[in-house]
Amino acid sequence: MNLLEYQKGLEKRQIKAVNLIHGEEEYVVKTFLDRLRELMPTRILWGDELTPQDLVRAVSTSGMFTGEEALFLYRAEELFKSIKDYRTFISYLERVRGKKVFFYVGYKLTEKDLQKEPFLSLSKLGDVLYAGKLDRRRVRELVKNKLLREGIGIEEEALEYLLDATSYQLMTLKGETDKLILYGKKHITLEDVKAIVLADWEMGIFDFVDAVFFKDYEKALNSLTSILRSGTHPLQILTLLVNYTIKLYTAKVLVEGGQDLEKALSEVDVRHRFQVMNFKKYIAENSSEELRSLLRRLYLLDMGIKVYYADPAQALREFVIEYILHEEGPYYPADTGDQNRADSEP
Repeated sequence: MNLLEYQKGLEKRQIKAVNLIHGEEEYVVKTFLDRLRELMPTRILWGDELTPQDLVRAVSTSGMFTGEEALFLYRAEELFKSIKDYRTFISYLERVRGKKVFFYVGYKLTEKDLQKEPFLSLSKLGDVLYAGKLDRRRVRELVKNKLLREGIGIEEEALEYLLDATSYQLMTLKGETDKLILYGKKHITLEDVKAIVLADWEMGIFDFVDAVFFKDYEKALNSLTSILRSGTHPLQILTLLVNYTIKLYTAKVLVEGGQDLEKALSEVDVRHRFQVMNFKKYIAENSSEELRSLLRRLYLLDMGIKVYYADPAQALREFVIEYILHEEGPYYPADTGDQNRADSEP
C-alpha cells in the first residue's frame, strides 16, 4: 500500500502492531511520522544504534509514556543485518502489546526481497507501506496546496521556476516553501522566488532578521552584506523588516494587555508554526518600547530613501549600525542634508 494513501484517515484506521515501510521518499515518511505523532506518543529509534535485544527491551517497556505508543525505527536494514535468529526475533514481535512498531527501510524492496526474511514474516504481521517518489503533477499540487493553506497565492511562472530549480525534490521544496511562508507576502512572484528562495546566499535574509531582533551587530552587518551582494534590493529587505516589526509590536501590546500570546500572534496573521516559533523568541527579546522605537527609525529610514534620495544600501547599513549599537538620538539616513526631522516621527 502507498504510504500517502495509508495516512489518509489515519485516526480511524486500525493500526497494526508491527508494520514495514520501505522507499526512498523521505518527505512522505516525514509527513507520516508527523501525523503519527499527532495521534500518539512516538519514540524514534535508529537501527544502526540498536541490537535486537535493545529493540526487544524497547518493545517490552513503556519508556516515559503510559498507554499506547508508537516506535518508529529508522535504518531498520542495519538492525536486520545483525539478527542471527529471525524466528526468535519474530516471535517477540508477535507478542507486541500496547505498541505500534514501524520499521523503515530507506530503499524500495523488490518482490524478491519481500519473499526473504525478515521481510516475509513482517509482511504477515502487519502492513507493508511504500514511500515512493511522487510524480511531478502530485509534487506540484502539494506545493501549491501548502501555500494556499497559509493564504498565499503564487504566480504560475514562479511555481514552475521553483519546481524546476529544486528538481522537484520534496524535502528541498519543504524548506524553500517554509521560507516563502515566513517571508509574509500574500502573493509570491517570480522575483520573490529568485531573490528570497533560490539566491545562493552565504547568509540569508532571515539570518538578517534574526540578527536585528536579537541585536547581533556583527551578524546583522555580515548577513546584510551577503544579501545585498546577491542582488536583493534594499527596499525589499526594508519592507520585510517593517512588516515583521509592525506585527511584533502589535502582538506585544496585545500580550501586555492580557491577551494570550498564541491568540495575539494569530490576530496579526502569524500562524505558521515556524513563524510562530520565531516571533515568540523576538517578542521575548524586545520590549514594546524597543519595538516602537524601531518602528520610528524604520519610518525615518524609509522617508530618507524615498523622499530625500539617500542611497538605499548605504542607508540600510548605517541604520543597522546605529540601531544595534544603541546610539543616542533618532536615526537620519546619510546624505539627506536635513537633521531636523524629529517632529515628523509618528
